[in-house]
Amino acid sequence: MSRSSSKKLVSVNLGPERLDLLTKLLVQDKDEIIEAGISSWLLAHQELLARLVINREVIELVGERGKHNQERECVRWGSQNGSVLLSEQRVPVKKPRVRTRDGLHEIELQTYEALNDKEFLNKQATAKLLSGLSSRRFPKALEKHLRGRGIGRQTISQRGIAEMTKQLEEFQSRSLAGLNVVAVFMDGIHLGDDVYIAAVGIDSMGRRHVLDFESGSTEYSGICRALLSRLIDRGILHEAGGVLFIIDGGKGLRKAIRDVFGKRAHVQRCTIHKRRNVEEKLPQKLVSQFRQKFNAAYAKESRKDAEDAFVELRNWLTSERRHAAAASLLEGQQELLTLHDLGISGLLRRSLCTTNCIESLFSAARYYMRNVKRWHGEEQMNRWIASGLMEAEKNLRKIPGYSQLQKFKEVL
Repeated sequence: MSRSSSKKLVSVNLGPERLDLLTKLLVQDKDEIIEAGISSWLLAHQELLARLVINREVIELVGERGKHNQERECVRWGSQNGSVLLSEQRVPVKKPRVRTRDGLHEIELQTYEALNDKEFLNKQATAKLLSGLSSRRFPKALEKHLRGRGIGRQTISQRGIAEMTKQLEEFQSRSLAGLNVVAVFMDGIHLGDDVYIAAVGIDSMGRRHVLDFESGSTEYSGICRALLSRLIDRGILHEAGGVLFIIDGGKGLRKAIRDVFGKRAHVQRCTIHKRRNVEEKLPQKLVSQFRQKFNAAYAKESRKDAEDAFVELRNWLTSERRHAAAASLLEGQQELLTLHDLGISGLLRRSLCTTNCIESLFSAARYYMRNVKRWHGEEQMNRWIASGLMEAEKNLRKIPGYSQLQKFKEVL
């Protein structure tokens, strides 16, 4: 018997006789309930409901009181002090005991065990931590039971660590082989003094998947190469290539792709990063004009037309005596037009020509981690980055232009 926060309860419909019976048993003073509020009244009666649920199992095992049953295999054996987890708190209750008819063996009540399932609490605490509720404010966010305990800052922190450790293990062990990945976005996200290189894959149906991440102090090629090698070992990527990589132009990433795949992989340089690199070398009065010319050049349908437009743009920068900007535009220009080489246009080109896909994921992950002010080692970082990325992954949609991916796959 398990508890889950994802299962939705069905509305309770009672017949007139049962409704009248429950009314007499539970609603003794309606004015008091209205004055206190339904929510407060239910909170006060959660302990009673838990005892009723446990007692239901006892009746199923032993039978009703006062009714002799010669064939029964279990008997009641008094009660003992116990507790159950209600509203993310531990509340003391009297636990009924059941033994075999000979009195030699104790029968464990599954309902009681389920109501003490810590995994359920861990999930609830982690969901609140990821939504931005700090462990210090946790007690204020809950309606506390009269005898409830276990909502202190340290306890909530331990619950979050337990659940995030489990999520990290699931993230590292989940099977993504057979995804049929056609494009991979790679970029880095900084946590404290460390950087995490992550890979997000696009399958042939346009769905986005967080593939893996690797940590280090910088975006140097060794970290990136280790990440790519692990993706190959897990069967997500293949040494034969046939995949488009979209990167921001970092030398470490480019060198790692070249070391692992050689010329078998296609690399698309992020157009936004390239444009920003050039704009940083221009005076403010030329930025707007340059941006219009750059966007118009990249929007050309064929590679030849795009190359001719970029030559004109470079000549314009030279005429304006902006030689550093012209040199920056020339650097890596071949990989800027990879999608033109592959014959990709329209919405799909707009989706694959920038690293916005992975940067939006990082933005969501940072939002989930925004309350962490200090990082205390790699283990903590790994837990939070895995939980943040997996939470952000739930909201990912198909990329615009995904209907062209089947044709794109054939070209690759």
